[in-house]
Amino acid sequence: MDRPKQLLFLSYASIMMSSIFIPNYAAALGASMMEVGLVGAVYGLSLFISSYIFSRASDIKGRKRFIVLGVFLSAITFLLQAVAWSPHSLMIIRGLSGFSLGIFTAPLIAYVSDTGGGMGTFSSYGSMGWAAGGLLAGIIAQEGEALERISPLASFWSVFLISSLLFVISLFTVLQLPEINFRPRHTPLFPIETFRRNIRIYVSAFLRHFGAYSIWAIFPLFLAHIGASKLWIGILYFINMGGQAVVMRRLDFADDMKLIKTGLLLSAAVFFAYTLAPDFRWVIPLQALLAVSYSFLYVGDLVYLTGRNPEKATSVGILNSILGICIGLGPVLGGALSQRYGFHSVMYSASLLALLGFFIAARGS
Repeated sequence: MDRPKQLLFLSYASIMMSSIFIPNYAAALGASMMEVGLVGAVYGLSLFISSYIFSRASDIKGRKRFIVLGVFLSAITFLLQAVAWSPHSLMIIRGLSGFSLGIFTAPLIAYVSDTGGGMGTFSSYGSMGWAAGGLLAGIIAQEGEALERISPLASFWSVFLISSLLFVISLFTVLQLPEINFRPRHTPLFPIETFRRNIRIYVSAFLRHFGAYSIWAIFPLFLAHIGASKLWIGILYFINMGGQAVVMRRLDFADDMKLIKTGLLLSAAVFFAYTLAPDFRWVIPLQALLAVSYSFLYVGDLVYLTGRNPEKATSVGILNSILGICIGLGPVLGGALSQRYGFHSVMYSASLLALLGFFIAARGS
């Protein structure tokens, strides 16, 4: 495994370890369903701002310096999650975490593209990291329940400690990244032409991920509601992420628009099917299908953007910024709908949004 892939694996494992139990952690700190959504909103909006700023900067200044800076700050901010004492303090710390991640994600993808790496194979290591992080978080949180005589939050603290440690290990990896030949591209502060050129990709991605992140904001709570333990929550996340790692490795040379359209259509089906699950065991095959849908859409988007745009980091950075907006706004929708109408209402709306994204992408092709 070369260094960019090691970095992606370790950083994504850390991201997933922290993210998977944030809704439960916020609830343990006394957050309402709306406040759970707002914690996700602050994280996503910070990621949006950071991705927008630093993706453009890396097209002008180079890649490695921003990768190093982002990983270093992430090691600090992810550890700080363990000292949150209220929903409001958690919002601030998650905002800092999202900003740190946005510094290095698009520059790292552009770095790999500059060196001729395949987007599908490279992305699969991120999914492997997500899978390992999800499973590890479930195991650590389950075993950490023995520490709850010290504090009811101790199981969550142990997860955040390990996630920060993974970023520290990632820092040693990123410091060894070789410098590459880099030709600066001076992109405008507001890259309107880049956005216009890829508008259907961006709009369809926004609709799908907006709905998806409204689900993910409440998904661990939904799984607990239908009988899943902390370990089983980790296993269900592992099935999705592990499936992505297998599927993405086979998509480097596939047709990008076919991947995008198939991913959107399958996403709509999976989101609707969640409402039919009577207990958590029924979610197992749906997580496998979710892995296929996300893999097709994400790799299709990356192949399209890096293959058709000279300003690679900027075009991918806009996609990451859109994901940041979705991470920010989706939980607000998920928290509001679930508090008023229940979990299933969130999944119905997400399914409709993904279906609308499919029609927009299909029309654009």
